[in-house]
Amino acid sequence: MPIFEYKCEKCGRVEEFLVLPGEKEPLTCRYCGGRLVKLPPQHVGFVFKGSGFYVNDYKKKEEKAKAREEASARGKSGTGGDKKKS
Repeated sequence: MPIFEYKCEKCGRVEEFLVLPGEKEPLTCRYCGGRLVKLPPQHVGFVFKGSGFYVNDYKKKEEKAKAREEASARGKSGTGGDKKKS
């Protein structure tokens, strides 16, 4: 979502606004009427999807072996939800 932070030059209040493409950006503070200045993005979050680079490429060999053992133990216990039903 295109949520941006703006800071009022007059009162110093910081607010977030949802500004969609094609919409005008807010220019004045709704509390004091001062000029709003767009702040640079500060909290950028992202999620790695898929099997993951750490597990595949950078994990220590001992940890990989332990993870494989745990995965096989879970598979034998019958709690695996990814098995096909017949």
